[in-house]
Amino acid sequence: MEKSVSLLPFLLCLLQGVFAQDKSAREGEMENVSRDSTGAFYEQRLYRNPLEGLVRMRPAGGNNTNLIPLIQGVSVGVYRLADSLSYRPLTSQERQAYRQNYRFRPWNYLLDFRLQPEVIANFGNPTQTVQAMISLMLQSQVYLWPGMALNFGVLFPVMNNLDGRPKSIRPAPLYLNQFLALPGDHYISASAGLFRSDRYGLNVQYQHANLNARWTYGFEAGLTGFYYYPKGGIYYTNPDELLLLGNVAYRFNRFDFTTKLTAGRYLDGDWGARMDLVRQFANVEIALFAIATQNGSTLGFNFAVPIPPGKIARLGPTRLRTTEEFRWEYAYARGYGIGNRYRLGYQLDERLRQYHHSYLANQWRRLQQTD
Repeated sequence: MEKSVSLLPFLLCLLQGVFAQDKSAREGEMENVSRDSTGAFYEQRLYRNPLEGLVRMRPAGGNNTNLIPLIQGVSVGVYRLADSLSYRPLTSQERQAYRQNYRFRPWNYLLDFRLQPEVIANFGNPTQTVQAMISLMLQSQVYLWPGMALNFGVLFPVMNNLDGRPKSIRPAPLYLNQFLALPGDHYISASAGLFRSDRYGLNVQYQHANLNARWTYGFEAGLTGFYYYPKGGIYYTNPDELLLLGNVAYRFNRFDFTTKLTAGRYLDGDWGARMDLVRQFANVEIALFAIATQNGSTLGFNFAVPIPPGKIARLGPTRLRTTEEFRWEYAYARGYGIGNRYRLGYQLDERLRQYHHSYLANQWRRLQQTD
């Protein structure tokens, strides 16, 4: 099935106006800043490491100020920087008071344009050692209400000797994402639209994550189809591919080291399990993994890094920057689809792992020792 695609809706989105916000907050690259008796609420999208935002917000009130970072306008928890870093979850009453006292206003956010590379590569082909498809995406977000973000952009192909797809400029992933933080350390991320890895459809992730605890668990469910852009239109299949995965993880706080087991139904009806060994550093995350499914078994690695320089330019309420996180994964599968899945803008457990109390407290302690 094919139909024509116009870039006009995407260009109109890029041209939407966004109003300026509090000057002091904008100068510190913080967004949606507000204060009440609980503390200072803010959001930052420039740095991969949440501690960067906490440190930059600290001068606003000193050691006695509670700092509450937001994800898509939704509060994560209460942090305090003193001799040590402390964390506690927000109470239901505090969340309700924030919603009642501060009406959500999308214009409290910058119109952010970020440059995101995308690299898909295969190694070891006898006739061509390295096969790769490299693209550069110019992406943005518009927040519609607390937790709800419309993600859109444009993809610019750089090279492709991996497959026969045309090297034409086309829309980047276009999808809605709703982030929820519920009482009792329950978090949900629900998405609908055109995702990365050429998948479209619905995806729901749930995670029980006490950010003071060592254990976390959750699940992911998705119903998707395949799509791509040939010349002059869009090709897609029926959304009948079921993804159904459960996960459980244990964190070794002292070493910022996490073991994670994921099991269930991957794409193409491939049942199996995967074990990840994840080491977090201040701005970098590195992981090794082993996976065994009905289609075979293999080893692999992945990493997540920020892309310098961060902020490139700022003009009024708009900002051009590089992405706060580039995540890449490789496993040698010898042409077989072993544990295939697709990526969204973020995986819920990966995002929450960045806000774990011990991860931030370990960094803060080392920072204090160097002062």
